[in-house]
Amino acid sequence: MQPIVHWECVATGRVQGVNYRARVLEAALRHRLVGTVENLPDGTVWIDARGPLAQLEDFLREVSTPLGLSRPSLVRRVREVPLSARFDGFEFR
Repeated sequence: MQPIVHWECVATGRVQGVNYRARVLEAALRHRLVGTVENLPDGTVWIDARGPLAQLEDFLREVSTPLGLSRPSLVRRVREVPLSARFDGFEFR
């Protein structure tokens, strides 16, 4: 059984105004992750995701590649957090 992890990540580059959050949401649902994605005032996108380690790693690789108008220059894990927050799905904030 895969360990469940909870990562907070930030995406930089061309990630706002280009449907990047929708792309993150779709990828998260495909990978069966839970959490949130939101635009930050500094032009970055915050991703708070939880799920099995292998699926989370695959998800981050997927959302790190350019697609459509989005051009993430870096999607990095900021920190791993304790599994305390409750999520029922993946949503925009």
